Amino acid sequence: MDHAPSPEDAAARLLDRLSGTRRLLVAVSGGSDSTGLLIALDRAVTSRRLPHSLIAATVDHRLRPESTAEAEAVATLCASLGVPHRILAWTGPKPETGISAAARDARYRLLSQAAAEAGTDLIVTGHTLDDQEETVAMRAARAAGDNLGLAGMAEATLHDRRFWLLRPFLEIRRQDIRDYLRRLDTGWIDDPSNEDRKYERVRVRHDREAMDTQSIRSAGTGRTALSRQAAALLQAHATGYASLSVRVAPEALDLRSPALLHALSTLCAVVGGRSHRPGRDSMDRLASFLASGRQGRITLSRALVERHRDGLFLMRESRDILPLEIPPGEWAEWDGRFRITNRGPETAFVTAGRMTPPMHGPQFLPDGLVRHLNRTGPSAALGKASVMPAAAPAGSVEIEPSLPLFDRFLPAFDLDLANAIARLMGRKDYCPLPFNPY
Repeated sequence: MDHAPSPEDAAARLLDRLSGTRRLLVAVSGGSDSTGLLIALDRAVTSRRLPHSLIAATVDHRLRPESTAEAEAVATLCASLGVPHRILAWTGPKPETGISAAARDARYRLLSQAAAEAGTDLIVTGHTLDDQEETVAMRAARAAGDNLGLAGMAEATLHDRRFWLLRPFLEIRRQDIRDYLRRLDTGWIDDPSNEDRKYERVRVRHDREAMDTQSIRSAGTGRTALSRQAAALLQAHATGYASLSVRVAPEALDLRSPALLHALSTLCAVVGGRSHRPGRDSMDRLASFLASGRQGRITLSRALVERHRDGLFLMRESRDILPLEIPPGEWAEWDGRFRITNRGPETAFVTAGRMTPPMHGPQFLPDGLVRHLNRTGPSAALGKASVMPAAAPAGSVEIEPSLPLFDRFLPAFDLDLANAIARLMGRKDYCPLPFNPY
C-alpha cells in the first residue's frame, strides 16, 4: 500500500496544481478534518510563498443549540491565522424527514453563494479517506450491480455548472489529521451527531467491513477511462437534434463494448430528464432489445429508444409531461430537460405540444420522429404571446437545455462525457478543471 501523504503534503499538492493565481473558499465546520484542512492550506501557502489566497466559511445549520458558538470558535481560529471568515446560517423551518439531504443542499447552496460573493469558483472541503470508504459502502448497498458508484467521490466535482468542489484529503485518514493537529497543539470540535446511529453514514461507519483502498482508486481510474471511451464513441457516431433527440449510428451498436452501454444509459437519463441513469434491470432490457437486431421501440427511465434501419434514436417518451407556470422575472426547470427563464411582465405557461413553426427533420430523421418531437418539446407562451420553438428561444422567454444528470454535481470522472453530450444537446462545454494540464 502506498504511503499516505501528510496533510501539508496533500494541501501543497493541490495548491501546486492550480492554474493561475486562485482564491480558495475553505469550508470549515470546526471538526478535525476541516480544521486540519484550513491549517494545512494556510501553512502551505505561507511556507511556500504561493500566490493563492484563502477565505473560510462555516455553515451554521442551527440544528443544535451549540452550533452558533461552534461557528464563532472557528471565526476565532481564522482570525488567529489572518484568514477572512464568514458564518453562513441556515435559517427558516427545517424538514421533519430527510434532514441530512436537506442540510447538504443548504450547505452547498450557502457555500456557493459565499464563493460567488468572494469572486471565486473554488470550494475546498475536508473529505477524508474514511469518508470515501463510507461513501463507497453506502453506494454499493443502494445500487447492487452498479459499479460506477464504487469510484466514490472525485477529487474535483463541478457544482451547479460553476463551482469546483475540491477534496485534497481523500487519501488521508482522519486519525492522521488528528495526530497532525495534536502535534500543532490545536483542538477541534466533535459533533455528537457523528455518533448518532439514526443517520445512515454513522451506521455504515461503525458496521462496515475493512475496505481495499486500492480498489477505490482503480474504480476511479476505470470510471474515467469508461467515460472517455463513451465520449469518443458519441463524438464519432452520434448526432443531436433540436436539444430533443440523439441518433447513434448503426455501426456503433456493438454490444460487446462497455462504452456503448455506458453512453446509452447516460443518454437515456439525459433525454428523459433524469438525475440518475437507468437501473441494471432496465439496461438489461435495452441490451436484449438491441441484441435481437429487430427494429422497434422500448421505453426506460422516461426515455423512448427506437431502432430504425439508419440508427438508434433516443428521446423523451410522450407520457406524463406536466405543464408549468413561471412568474415574471423567475426561472424554473421544465420536465428535467429545459431551464426556462421568464423575462417578461406576465406569467409564462410552458406545455408540451406542437411548436410554431413546426420542426422539420434533417435527412436522417424519420417523419414519425419529427412529429413525436413536436409533441414532446416545450411550448412557452407569455400571456397571449406567440409560442416559441425550443431550438430558437427568443423574446421574453429563454429556453436552454438542462442536463440534471450533470448540472447539479458533475464528478471529474465524467467531464469528457458530459461535454460530449452537452454538445449533442446544443449546450456549451462545462467549466474546465482548475488544474494545470501538465
